[in-house]
Amino acid sequence: MVLTGTATVGALAGLTMVAGATGAFFQPAAKGLLPQLVPPGPMLVQANALLQICFNAVAILGPGLAGLVIAASSPGLILAWDGISFAVSAALFLTLRLSPDGRPERRRHFLTDLAEGWTAFVGRQWLWALTGLSMVTSSCWAAGVSVLGPLYATQHLGGAAGWGLVNSAIGVGLACGSITALLFPPVRVGLVLCAGAIPEALLLAGMAADACLPVLAVAGALTGAAGTLNLIVWTSFLQETVPEEQLSRIVAANATIGSLLVPVAYAVTGPLADVVGVWAVLAGCAGVVVAGAVGVFCLRVVRCLRASSHQGVATG
Repeated sequence: MVLTGTATVGALAGLTMVAGATGAFFQPAAKGLLPQLVPPGPMLVQANALLQICFNAVAILGPGLAGLVIAASSPGLILAWDGISFAVSAALFLTLRLSPDGRPERRRHFLTDLAEGWTAFVGRQWLWALTGLSMVTSSCWAAGVSVLGPLYATQHLGGAAGWGLVNSAIGVGLACGSITALLFPPVRVGLVLCAGAIPEALLLAGMAADACLPVLAVAGALTGAAGTLNLIVWTSFLQETVPEEQLSRIVAANATIGSLLVPVAYAVTGPLADVVGVWAVLAGCAGVVVAGAVGVFCLRVVRCLRASSHQGVATG
C-alpha cells in the first residue's frame, strides 16, 4: 500500500492491530515449540540465547540499515522487504516436521482451555510470584525510562545525544547478556531472576540522583545484560519445567499479567511527575523494583529454583 501510494491512516492502523494480535498468538506458540526441537538442559538455554542474539543483532543493525535505504530510495522498499521476510519465515515454519506425541487430537472449548491454563498458572507459587515481579519491573521501566527518560535527557543530559548514548549502552548490554547465557548457562534460576532486577533499579536511582553520563551508561549496560539474561533463563526454565500441553497457555498468561500495569504506567506517570516531580517518580520506581525483587526472593520456593539439568526443580 505504501509503495502504490494507497495507504491511509485507518488501513495502516487496522493492519497494525492484526499484526499485533497475530504476534500475541505467535510468541507463546513459538516458545512452546522450541522444546520439541531441542533437548532439555544446557542446549535448550543455548538455543534460546542464540535466538536472542539474533533478535538483538537485528534490533541494533536494522534501524541503521533501514535509514540508509530510506535516504536513498523509499520507505515502501523497507516495508516490502519486511513483508517478504515474514513470508519466508512462514514458509520455513511449514517445513518443520514434529514427531507426534501419541495423544489423539480432540476438540475443546475455549473456556475449558482458558480455565485449565489459569489453574496451571496459579497452582505454581514460584510462577505467579516471578510474574508479579515482572509486572513491577515492566511498569517501572515504562514509567522511568520510556516516559520520563526523554524528559530527563533534555533536562540533565543535554538532549538526545546523551540519551542515545545510554540507549546504545543498553543495546551493548543486551548482546553481552545473550552471549553470557550462551557460554555460561546459569544454574540458580531464582537468584538470577531476582538479582537481574537490581540493575534496572540502579539505572533509575542514578537518574534520580542526577548521576553523570558515564555512570548512567554503565548502569544501562548492566540493565540490558541482566534483562536479556533474565529473559533467556526464564524462557528456558519454563520450557523445561512446565508440561508441554500447558506451556503455551502459561507463557501467554505470564506475558499478559507481566505487562498488565504498563498501560497504567504510561497514563499516570506524566501527571504524577507534574505533581511530585520527576526525581520523586524515578526514586519511587527504583525503590519499588528493589522491594519487589527482595520480596520475591524471600520466598523459599523461588530461592530453591534451579535448572532442571541439575537438581531441585520446583514444580509446585
